[in-house]
Amino acid sequence: MEAISEKIRKQVHLALPIVLFEKYLPIALEQGLSLEVGLDDGALDLFSLSEFEKAAKILKKHAIKCSVHGPFRDLSLGALDSVIKDASLKRLKEALEIAALFEPEVVVLHTGYSPAYHLERREKWQEVARETLSLLVREAERLNLKLAVENVLEPEPSWLTGVVEKIPSPNLGYCFDAGHALAFAKSSWEPWLEAFKDRLFELHVHDNDGSWDDHLPPGQGKIPFGDIWAYLAGHGIKPLITYEAHRAEDVIPGLVYLEKLFVQVSW
Repeated sequence: MEAISEKIRKQVHLALPIVLFEKYLPIALEQGLSLEVGLDDGALDLFSLSEFEKAAKILKKHAIKCSVHGPFRDLSLGALDSVIKDASLKRLKEALEIAALFEPEVVVLHTGYSPAYHLERREKWQEVARETLSLLVREAERLNLKLAVENVLEPEPSWLTGVVEKIPSPNLGYCFDAGHALAFAKSSWEPWLEAFKDRLFELHVHDNDGSWDDHLPPGQGKIPFGDIWAYLAGHGIKPLITYEAHRAEDVIPGLVYLEKLFVQVSW
């Protein structure tokens, strides 16, 4: 890890699900990496409150900067079935309580949008999603958390802006994922950043060739991260950066790429 500067270790958060802490946290602590703590993969069922508190204390003891990614599988903020919506709200409120233990810079959430269920019910989906997200924002304000709604399967930005922009809270913004935009929306990054730029809290970094969400290291797919960084720098936007590596062997190549990119764009 010698090639990675202190600046990158502090400014780039490495995504690490808490279910993998036992295996990888010692390495992350040794290297002084900032982290995005993932609460998915059944974490809220697998760990007790005391275990979450212990993990949070370890990160604080080592002065590790962190963000949190909330649970997302099977959850749906805009669910048209009220039982599913209520269960999703309950689960995410639990997640925010746990997230607050880590004192994160940002907490990332997915909407759970699915074109198979919601594409033809846009207005109703947005109405329900606004209602659910408003309640989560209220909890976030109480807990002093910033929430960032991430694009995943949404086909274009207005699906999210039509929800977020109608909730006037400084605690609510966006997380832009160019990999999701390319793989799922078949879209370039420009319209998303143009729509999100005034409330952009976080940027997720990983790459693909447009055929699937492969989570390759940046520079190994088709996403022009240099252009994205130049856009952000040109607009004076500096969101939190999280690198979502899905394979241990991809961590160093991705961080090395970002190191070079930061130098090129004077980040």
